[in-house]
Amino acid sequence: MVLSNMAVGLVYGQVIARHHAARAPLALGTVAATALLWGTVLLWPSAHAPMWLLIVLCVVLGACGPASMIGFDFARPANPPERIGTASGIVNMGGFTASMTTLLAVGVLLDLSGENFRIAFASVFVLQALGITQILRLRGRAHRRERERVVASRVEAVHVPA
Repeated sequence: MVLSNMAVGLVYGQVIARHHAARAPLALGTVAATALLWGTVLLWPSAHAPMWLLIVLCVVLGACGPASMIGFDFARPANPPERIGTASGIVNMGGFTASMTTLLAVGVLLDLSGENFRIAFASVFVLQALGITQILRLRGRAHRRERERVVASRVEAVHVPA
């Protein structure tokens, strides 16, 4: 998972540096791939999902870290310079709060369902649905705020001859 995290982070960084509009599709695509694989694992017909599927799930879960960093790239240019620290803090705490809430929900559902892991891990879909809803709801506002400001700090792709 660490290797996929590093590899995907490098790829996402390069893609976003060259194509700024790719931020939302990358974030939404990562959530969709994660939901698809979680659903496949949870709905697998036998008692245990095969090892190859669990490995693929781990590789895709490794992409979630870099995808969550895209939130910082939305927050920085959409806020005035005096609020960048606050915006980054909200993005950072939002991710941690969501993760801890999901862990709590999985634990509570394990207790309530008699340790039915399929039911407990299905709570992940609630967080994913909330995240997708908020991305789709707020991305227009973020793009509009970006266009209203002259963003001197935007990272552009730099090509250095070898």
